[in-house]
Amino acid sequence: MANNQIMNAQPKFRGTEGVNRYLYDQLWKLCAGSLFDLPIIGEEVYYFPQGHIEQLVASANDNLCQLKPIFDISSRIHCNVVSIKLRVETNTDEVYAKVSLLPCPPEVEIPFPNDNNEQNIKYFTKVLTASDIGPHGDFILFKKDAIECLPPLDMSQLIPSQEIAAKDLHDHVWKFKHTFRGTPKRHLFTSGWKEFVKGKNLTVGDSFVFLRGENGESRVGIRKASHQQSDMSSSVISKESMHHGFIASASNAIHTKCMFDVFYKPKSSKFIVNCDKFLDAVNRKLNTSSRFTMKFEGHDFNEIIYSGTIVKVEDFSIYWKDSEWRNLQVQWDEAATIPRPNKVSPWEIEPLIPSSNILKSVIRNNKRQREINEFVSYAGPIISKPDYNDQMVQSTKENSTTNASSSFRLFGVDLTASTKARDVLEPLESYQKNKTSEIFEEENLDQIQAVTSLTEIQRKEISFTTSSTKVHMEGVVRTVDLTVFNGYNHMIVELEKLFNIEGKLHMHSQWKLTFKDHEGDMMLVGDDPWPKFCNIVKEIVISSK
Repeated sequence: MANNQIMNAQPKFRGTEGVNRYLYDQLWKLCAGSLFDLPIIGEEVYYFPQGHIEQLVASANDNLCQLKPIFDISSRIHCNVVSIKLRVETNTDEVYAKVSLLPCPPEVEIPFPNDNNEQNIKYFTKVLTASDIGPHGDFILFKKDAIECLPPLDMSQLIPSQEIAAKDLHDHVWKFKHTFRGTPKRHLFTSGWKEFVKGKNLTVGDSFVFLRGENGESRVGIRKASHQQSDMSSSVISKESMHHGFIASASNAIHTKCMFDVFYKPKSSKFIVNCDKFLDAVNRKLNTSSRFTMKFEGHDFNEIIYSGTIVKVEDFSIYWKDSEWRNLQVQWDEAATIPRPNKVSPWEIEPLIPSSNILKSVIRNNKRQREINEFVSYAGPIISKPDYNDQMVQSTKENSTTNASSSFRLFGVDLTASTKARDVLEPLESYQKNKTSEIFEEENLDQIQAVTSLTEIQRKEISFTTSSTKVHMEGVVRTVDLTVFNGYNHMIVELEKLFNIEGKLHMHSQWKLTFKDHEGDMMLVGDDPWPKFCNIVKEIVISSK
């Protein structure tokens, strides 16, 4: 789920209890994240006991699921989803779902419920920075988020402000004062924000979620950063599941054709899988050396796609023969700052297409343009470009008033002239043939390299232009290329050199660094992740404190 994104139509899921729960359900989904695949009532799924054990043990390592099953139970169980109840833990605000499963075939068909309470919603999320959770700080809203998601302010007031009341997933009402003030003016949550930060125990990297329905009702939620996730063994899910003996419950349910419950939570093992999705994944026949991609959630809650190669196909546990659960051992193409498993299940990945016609077209077109530019540069001294236009116009006029056999000119040269008179063009013609041959040869080489080096191209942004950003300091304007910097520290060092203020920007004693984003808002430099800053910055300002 992209940060600060506004949407009017949300992914829908069904089967939650209650009549007026639509906004609650949508907020729950936003807090769970876009990669959490929640089933729906009536859906046919496979339940994997190994994955359930993995969630309870809490950490994914090679010793997981090596526990010998107490009961003789299949590695996967075909079930129908009977009910889903969305929950949130009291102490941590961590969301989870209680899913009731009935082993197939059921005695009666389970109907898909109709949700008559659907409505359009608008929402935004923001990853919290140090200034957002500081003891003296207010919550800074992006202009687009405030305009799209909050009730409009009365701009005729000296300091426009209003009170926002919003429920969280515990139905607790939080009140925030939304005001538009400051230099430059910006949208802020002031009163009530500190209490929210303290009450939710928020830290840098956590995410704030705000949702507003078309009926005007507002909801707020949080997503804890990955390093803030509570220990699974101390969670409600673990205690209840371990207390009831989930394996015993599942085994008994299979034999008696009765229902059993599981607790399913985001950022855990995907042990409930749609039947069609499972069959599609198994029918792909992934083998050693197969290439694939897999989606992950980054530190800022955005989706990241990594690619890799399958290096081995084998059972994950000696006690679960012929199980598809994490039976693919993989090797990733590149390092990452987030944890990734070295064994995955077939339904978690997508086969990597070995070539892309669009990508090859982009490479080929830019390659051809580059070669044409070189050719024009080479040919320029021989025949000047302005003469082309003048002489071609002259040729057009002559052809319109004289017989076709009287004169034929190309680039100002009379083609009816003798061979000796045209000798001056032969070196250029020879160069053009050779150069054209080289272009086609190198294009073919590019197509081969585009296939063999596709992963490298995916990891790097293809850019044929240099990005320039203006930097202002007391009337002096300089231009820098942000793509050459590897982060904030590198940029600050170079700016200090550029304006002869070595060491003073880092000290924050005399100068402060702000920037104007694509919405026209002035923001402090350093609050956003570096890649995001590079995407939204329009101008940088160094001003005296």
